[in-house]
Amino acid sequence: MPSHVTVTVPRMRYVIVHYHIFKNGGTTLESVFAREFGEGFATLDGADANATLTGSDLAAYLETTPEISAVSSHHLRYPKPEIARTVVFDCCFLRHPLARLHSHFTYLKQTEGLGESAGEFLEHLIDAAPHQVSDVQVHQLANGGAFTRPASDYDLEKATQIVRLMAIPGLVSMFDESLAAAEYFLRPAFPSIRLEYVAQNVTSSRRDPPGERLDYLMELWGADLYEKLAKLNQMDMELFRRTRTEIARRLDLVPRAEERLAEFRARCRQLAGESPTSAQRPSSAAPGVSSPNPASAPDERDPAPAHRQAQVP
Repeated sequence: MPSHVTVTVPRMRYVIVHYHIFKNGGTTLESVFAREFGEGFATLDGADANATLTGSDLAAYLETTPEISAVSSHHLRYPKPEIARTVVFDCCFLRHPLARLHSHFTYLKQTEGLGESAGEFLEHLIDAAPHQVSDVQVHQLANGGAFTRPASDYDLEKATQIVRLMAIPGLVSMFDESLAAAEYFLRPAFPSIRLEYVAQNVTSSRRDPPGERLDYLMELWGADLYEKLAKLNQMDMELFRRTRTEIARRLDLVPRAEERLAEFRARCRQLAGESPTSAQRPSSAAPGVSSPNPASAPDERDPAPAHRQAQVP
């Protein structure tokens, strides 16, 4: 008779990994993960401001921190790593590239007292820093953030494939839709997760800030500068359109999608009117993973619940 052998193996580990692109609502996402996972959430970056972390760096960190269930990093780059007995739920939010450039300027003006006008600032970037003004998001996904040449159709297709395979793709302009869909599809791994949010680090107090409207940007910058920037960001604009289509496709697969989206937005409004402690809930760590729990357009800083901050030398 054939023998039957039972092998004892570790449980599969589920980890959300947020690839944080500057001015794309990442601080808001970090506040959500900090609330949901508490000390099971960590921000992971290099010691140098211009550091780049790879999938190997992430794998090495996770190997030494079994209690971590969610990670966010400014410095981590695709491709997503394959890690033994670990399922990585990658998350990356994108934005219309011209709206992102306006937000970048507004943020520097507010935080660093930038003396230039928007037009002067952007003309300077066009002239001296193409890596900061040309298809930044396509390069971030397809080329690990390395700018060695203008982005091509090949890069666009590579970035598009990453978005379509992403566990949690998102857009700043579809923040609610992105998270409502993600909340549904994350439930098998994270049964109690709730992704309602209060916008953090915003550069406008308006729910529908003018900087997200292209007609406003054309009027602000002038047609010539607008066209220059649009030409430099053709691949990013197409990636934005494709990401919008993918999020809509996923939301359409969610049962009672309109009802769930309305309920999600109601939770966001309720959370915005609550104290930080009243919004605390049981941990959303995956089954078998211990994770203690502590206490406009996304892009005001409020204190976030305690979480781990890690550096890679």
